[in-house]
Amino acid sequence: MTNPPSPEGGPAHPVTRSHLLRRIIEITAEDLDLREVVRRVAALIIEAHGADVCFVHLVDDARGCLVLAGATPPFDELAGTIELAVGEGVAGWVAQHGQPLVVDDKWSDPRYKYIPALRGEDYASLVSLPMMRRGHRVVGVVNVHSKVRRYHSEEELAVLSDVAGLLAGIVENARLYSRLAEREAELERFAARTIELQELERRRVAADIHDGISQRLVSLWYHLSAADEAVADRPDIVAGELAAAKELATAAMEEARRAIIGLRPAVLDDLGLGAGLESLATSVPGLHVSVDVDSPALATHVETALYRIAQEALQNVAKHAGATTVSIRLGASPAGTRLVVADDGRGFDVERAREDPRPDSYGLVGMQERATLVGARVSVVSTPGEGTTVTVVVPLPSGVA
Repeated sequence: MTNPPSPEGGPAHPVTRSHLLRRIIEITAEDLDLREVVRRVAALIIEAHGADVCFVHLVDDARGCLVLAGATPPFDELAGTIELAVGEGVAGWVAQHGQPLVVDDKWSDPRYKYIPALRGEDYASLVSLPMMRRGHRVVGVVNVHSKVRRYHSEEELAVLSDVAGLLAGIVENARLYSRLAEREAELERFAARTIELQELERRRVAADIHDGISQRLVSLWYHLSAADEAVADRPDIVAGELAAAKELATAAMEEARRAIIGLRPAVLDDLGLGAGLESLATSVPGLHVSVDVDSPALATHVETALYRIAQEALQNVAKHAGATTVSIRLGASPAGTRLVVADDGRGFDVERAREDPRPDSYGLVGMQERATLVGARVSVVSTPGEGTTVTVVVPLPSGVA
């Protein structure tokens, strides 16, 4: 940046474009979080540009607004507290149109919005530049304010545009890294939870075998032994003991079948998710469960996840809801495949249940973890006295419209 300072203000010590960009790259190469990078780049812009204050606003796509992400002191303390709707104010206009804007006298520009916390009365002019990424997507806006009106050369604006472009890349990379870190944390939590659930399941199966199948087999052995001892001279006793042994063998076989189904239902492998949900509907005594299935073919691991989520939801209803009817619906939606389990029970406080770490609570954590593993989203809507609805949406595969 080589233009000399004008009478209306400008940099006292010009900084070349290459030096400025190199220093920004050096800042981003350090192990700093996004807010610290934004703060330091904002300070560097002021140093190079000769302006008085710099604000960096980032676009929050989910809420359709700009959020102040960083600034030069003393406004850096306001990061995260100032918001503008896209289209609101100068920064909002730049975010909406993707075009830079030079405002020589902001008080005469109808697009300017006064925000008391940012002390706009102390600054006369500003330059606002979009932070652009691939596909002309705006990820943020850089605002550079000066206390006095000043001339901005084409070279100055070109350098500021370069800086805004670099910042856009930094923001996008930081967001990708943040999402990756969140995903890794979710997977770590899921792995830990999976191990915990596996151990709980193993203990349950061991208890079922010990208390049920094993005890029946011991009794069966005694009956067969008694029959063996009486076979020579007491045929009436033999017949009774064999009848009792047959009943015990039948009961042991039924308990073994239930244990196997609990571990991996054969119907899911043989007939698919729809039949698996129909089977689930008959497994909960005391509830009238209706099933409506119309879904596209899904990958095996996705079917398993949806089956287990439906199973967990039904178990929650049986344990906690006091419901009489439950509906299970599975079908296609514009967003993907949708599973809905709704009951007419007593309902509950969802947020309180999410915070409850007890394994016998509402199982929301387990459902969320299973859904996350297959890229699905879970929502639970419940009002005390009005029932509960669990909705799972599995997004369409990439490239499917």
